[in-house]
Amino acid sequence: MQHSQTLDVEKLELAIKTEFTDAHCHINLFKNPIATIREARGKGVSAMIAAGGSWKDSVEVAALSREEPVFAVVGIGPDFVASDSAFVSKLEELIKSSRKIVGIGEIGIDVKVTGQNKREQQEETFSKQLHLAKSLELPVVIHSRGALKEIMEMLTEMQIRKAMFHFFEGDEKQAEELAERGYLISIPPAETSRREKIIQKLSLDSLVAETDSPIVGKTPADVIEVCKTIAKLKGVSLEEVAEQTTENIRNLFYI
Repeated sequence: MQHSQTLDVEKLELAIKTEFTDAHCHINLFKNPIATIREARGKGVSAMIAAGGSWKDSVEVAALSREEPVFAVVGIGPDFVASDSAFVSKLEELIKSSRKIVGIGEIGIDVKVTGQNKREQQEETFSKQLHLAKSLELPVVIHSRGALKEIMEMLTEMQIRKAMFHFFEGDEKQAEELAERGYLISIPPAETSRREKIIQKLSLDSLVAETDSPIVGKTPADVIEVCKTIAKLKGVSLEEVAEQTTENIRNLFYI
């Protein structure tokens, strides 16, 4: 066997042995969600966390969570508080309809969301969902843009112990503070110098990898490239990153 062929076999064996987890995607937004799930699984993505954000999205990801290997988090995010905040009262019933709904998200505050999604209504909707997460003992997936201080205060007040900060856009110091509290920082497929510093600074047990596909990444399988970036910046193996980030997600959501 030629050397190049040997390398190809080794790469194939690595892909088969290594299991990756996409910490945050919007699988319901794909033209063919089931085909997308199966394709990603074939490439080594052992689990995907499909996120809500609107009531419609939440219902759809709940339904798709019946398809292995998808788990769902449901909730009303900042973009949809004007239209969907009334549906917060229905989230508990939806959550209890499936054991594969494992958290509440994505929820939070976004100062760049304008129009009818007023800041006060965002905070009120976020607060109600934190109360629900507390009562159901579920982790939360946070969407935070320009409001990290307020969100941290609310998490502290509600004594929320399990949270993942999706597509984290804060700085290194903020990331360290979140990690000290036991929260996870989710790394998307969008490289920035600030994000590189966060990856280098934090321990692997504080990081997870996401695609936010199809909004940012093209497919959940893009999580493999995110893990490669983390591995390169931290000077560790791809297998170690895949294993640890997957374990972090499993511990957060009890899956």
